Amino acid sequence: MTNYSRFLRVSFLPFASLLLVFAISSCKPSEKATQSAKAPATTSPKGKKQLTEEELINLKFLFVNATKERALGNDDKAAELFAQCIRIDGGNHASMYELARIYAEKRKLTDALFFARSARQLDPQNEWYRIFLGNLYMSAKKGPEAESEFSSLYKDHPRNLDYAFKYASALLFNGKIQEAIKVYDKVEDEIGISADLSVEKERLWLRLGKVDKAAEEIEKLIASDPKNIKHYSLLVELYQVNNMPEKAYESIQRMQGIDAGSPYVMLALAEYYRSTNQKEKSFEQLKLAFGNKDLETDLKLKIITSYMPLVESSPEMMDQATTLSQIFAETNPEDAMALAIYADFLTMNQKYEEAAKKYEASLLINNKTFIVWQQLLICQSQLSDFPAMLRTSTEALTLFPDQSIVYLFNGISLSQSDRHEEAVSILNAGSKLVVDNDFQLIQFYSNLADNYNTLKKYEESDANFDKALKLDPRDPLILNNYAYYLSVRKVNLEKAESMSKLSNEIRPDQASYEDTYGWILFEMGKYNDALIWLQKALDHGGSANGTILEHMGDVLFKLNRNTEALDYWKRAKEAGDTSDKIDQKIKDQKFYE
Repeated sequence: MTNYSRFLRVSFLPFASLLLVFAISSCKPSEKATQSAKAPATTSPKGKKQLTEEELINLKFLFVNATKERALGNDDKAAELFAQCIRIDGGNHASMYELARIYAEKRKLTDALFFARSARQLDPQNEWYRIFLGNLYMSAKKGPEAESEFSSLYKDHPRNLDYAFKYASALLFNGKIQEAIKVYDKVEDEIGISADLSVEKERLWLRLGKVDKAAEEIEKLIASDPKNIKHYSLLVELYQVNNMPEKAYESIQRMQGIDAGSPYVMLALAEYYRSTNQKEKSFEQLKLAFGNKDLETDLKLKIITSYMPLVESSPEMMDQATTLSQIFAETNPEDAMALAIYADFLTMNQKYEEAAKKYEASLLINNKTFIVWQQLLICQSQLSDFPAMLRTSTEALTLFPDQSIVYLFNGISLSQSDRHEEAVSILNAGSKLVVDNDFQLIQFYSNLADNYNTLKKYEESDANFDKALKLDPRDPLILNNYAYYLSVRKVNLEKAESMSKLSNEIRPDQASYEDTYGWILFEMGKYNDALIWLQKALDHGGSANGTILEHMGDVLFKLNRNTEALDYWKRAKEAGDTSDKIDQKIKDQKFYE
């Protein structure tokens, strides 16, 4: 028999997991730097003759065209034209700078460094050339050269804080931590104490193993704004991380003196109790913090997402995460993200009906997040709520017409609504959108095969099954369904028998797969072997399945065990899901095809 125990196989990707994002930054030349390279130098280097008027005109023409090609993304052509500029004027630092940028983007660092150094030597006061060269040294892991360049730049422009930070970064690259701290001290003298700078200096002192110095930085931050309770939290965290619980607790008491009802006090206590193995007290404080509307949503999200790697291996962590996400949602009922994350944990706990309601509530607030639509469709699929799945996927298609997975859900729900022609159309359209996802393509092909079979378009059905098996020759569900359809049509029975046998080897003790194999053997006239496999199907959960019971009756009749056959046919009729010949078989006590 065909097996529809899973209409759709989709890996669960919780919305909360999307919050674990890594920020990737890249250095780009500033607008001023770009402007400085728009016009070529018009004089030759010292010691060379001035360019002729014809050379100047040609130089400007080449430079303008090189810049255009660069803007169009034709870097190879641009590089060739910039090189021609340099051949006309060996002191054309603007072209050298542009060539260096092109080579840097292509990761040809040796060439990039050559032209960057040349541009910097020809125009030593150009800050943008110097910044670019320093960054290039860092990319090439030439720490001493980068330090020298940024040191010189900072010395020439001591009030420029960007240069100070670049110089400090180069010092850190070279392992000169205390020297970097001194640079940060100078920055602090210029701009005053700031949380970001204090935390960075704290981190550096900790790298040197000097907890007292790190604490001093945070104490200075606290002194600058003694009513800011978040600064005390940094001190608590410092002492907790360095296994100094007494000092951590003293810092918490200072926080309580400022605002005992602050959620940051609760979080600090939660961490303190956790570190001293007082788990129940720790979680109680965490719940109080989550129920406090003054705690920022971003911080709640950070805490919840920290549970994600732990929940699968620890029931206790799953319970805690679910409870916190519930409090988060109840405290922030108008926050789409809070509702979606609670729904994620409900889904992981297989509470699909509750999860679906929360996803729907989230989408009423914000319907622009695709992953929430996908999660709702997964829940509806798990609930076999195909009318709801059809409504949801149809609406999602209008918002996300380029998402292939929505077409798959829509096609499956159309199929379950007996709208097979429409299902074929939408599944074919969706399959063309799949990129580098064989797992999803297999699902498209197998569902197309099922629908084509129902429409009696057997050639198209077989072709799609073959395409699915080409991608995964050992998918037991596809092997079983394909084999069963062939057996019902009484064609390619040897191929059907081979596929069905393999599906049972891959996934043994599955009643539907065993029934398929038994029925194929029946169609091949191997009644005794068929009897063995149908009995296995009955033993493995098929004793209440009308199709399997009817097949058992058919085999027994062929073995001249007519009384037993009649009994199985009657049981099949009571169970339901039989062929349209069941009443005639019972009435005439005879097998009918």
